[in-house]
Amino acid sequence: MTQVAARTDVPAGLAVLLDRLSGAQAVDETLSALVSEAATVSSRPGYETLLCAGSLGFTPFGYQVQTAQTVLRRMRGRALLADEVGLGKTIEAGLVLTELRTRGLADKVLVVAPAGLVEQWQEELERKFGLPTAIVSGTGAFAHDRSGPAPVMIASLAAARREPLKARLTDRAWDLVIADEAHRLRNPRSASGLLARALRSRFLLLLTATPVENKLQDLYELVSLIAPGLLGTPAEFRKRHGFDDPAAPKDVAGLRARTREVMIRHRRSEVAVRLPQRLAETVLVEPSAEESEFYRDLAVQLRTAARSASAKQRLTLRSIARLAGSSPVAVGPTLDKAGWSDLADRAARMTGFRKADVFLDRVHRHIEAGEKVLVFTAFRQTLDAIAQRTAEAGVKATVYHGSLNRAGKQRAITAFAESTDVLLSTESAGEGRNLQFCHAMINLDLPWNPMQIEQRVGRLHRVGQQHDVILTNLVTRGTIEQRILHVLESKINLFELVVGELDMILGRVDDDFDFETSVFDAFAESAHDDEFDDRLEQLGAALVQARTDYLAGRSTVDALVGEATGETP
Repeated sequence: MTQVAARTDVPAGLAVLLDRLSGAQAVDETLSALVSEAATVSSRPGYETLLCAGSLGFTPFGYQVQTAQTVLRRMRGRALLADEVGLGKTIEAGLVLTELRTRGLADKVLVVAPAGLVEQWQEELERKFGLPTAIVSGTGAFAHDRSGPAPVMIASLAAARREPLKARLTDRAWDLVIADEAHRLRNPRSASGLLARALRSRFLLLLTATPVENKLQDLYELVSLIAPGLLGTPAEFRKRHGFDDPAAPKDVAGLRARTREVMIRHRRSEVAVRLPQRLAETVLVEPSAEESEFYRDLAVQLRTAARSASAKQRLTLRSIARLAGSSPVAVGPTLDKAGWSDLADRAARMTGFRKADVFLDRVHRHIEAGEKVLVFTAFRQTLDAIAQRTAEAGVKATVYHGSLNRAGKQRAITAFAESTDVLLSTESAGEGRNLQFCHAMINLDLPWNPMQIEQRVGRLHRVGQQHDVILTNLVTRGTIEQRILHVLESKINLFELVVGELDMILGRVDDDFDFETSVFDAFAESAHDDEFDDRLEQLGAALVQARTDYLAGRSTVDALVGEATGETP
């Protein structure tokens, strides 16, 4: 640039500045943009302040905020969240995810979870964190409307570890991957373990209450996913700490020190989270003579048919048995389709059933005490029959079922909260709906899958509940449900478990264990009810051992981790 002559009509200092500016190079727009961006970054608060706090749809607990801050500040977004069951590892992971996204660091996010938890993750992320989500399969597109933020991709572990979805997930680089129930990834040779080791991500969160189960190697494998090399090579780890018995490791202090670099674990005894009690009662309903004879004849027919039934036919028979436990009106149409016209006709003639009478008595008691009541049944036919009986009795009730659209479901929940005394619902209210403003529940029937029982209870018995939760289970005497409930109550104290513990127990029975299938097989293969009781006793013994193993494993993890691993920011 051409240098200008010195000015005599301005102060000397300003003249020097003008002279220097006139001789400087032209502005470099790229360099200027970098300087502006650096200034913006330097002015942004550190992770001691969560920028996402104001956008949350809830108030997290202090220890959950502290966990997120520790993961972001000290662990650089790669951590093993190992809180005890029921303390909210999902919330902690959601805080980390939301904060990274708020800071522009997590556009491409993948959540991998067991199939039964996929919708729960979607509901939590959307309702509590306001994040867009998309459940992905092997063929669905990853593209999104660039006018808005990219959705958090959620995939079931079963689908993600199989082609073609596995290839699509491992072909891209993710900003953040979250793996729930991460103990399923510990075996590096399993399909799930191979998937975990093939995923590429800058940030990684593994969530499990049991980072150690059978071998100390379990812990080594999970920690190595988070921070390769932190625990050395397998040979070095084996020499330093052992590889087998997790109850007797060498150099426990050294192991604790290293794992604290990437692992956080809270126990219920350490945090101020106290849920109210569950007060469960089982009401054995005496069937009428007509109902009793019907159930007895149906059991004979089911066992006879099961002896020569194919696998597909057994599913139908199992469905009939479950429907019968709910109500005669529920099982009638299926009996007719199966060609069992005599039993179908008998079911159709039983317009009333004793369970409905007991149900109405319990509902009136709750209403008189000023309590709202959530009522569950597994089947729409029973729901419709009970809704009619409730209306005839003059009780204000709202009906909720899966056929309602989203707006209809929300209207039903709003009506229950504001104007009606009773919500009559199928299982659809057992998933993704938090109804802590109610604390009384009546189960008209019980799912044979105990995880569904837990989902029902979890709608009321969760953080935010201010009252003891009253659970009433109506079970017709002489049905399979009576025997199932006896096993679950007497062997594993089902209604005393923290939400989430049941899955940990059932998962220890056997990799392919299915409670519902096991119960029906025991029923179908028994010549009479006494033999059925013996078979259920054997099943109960397996559950007792699984619960014992779970409690022992929890204690082992506590011993290995030592003191609380969170830190004060």
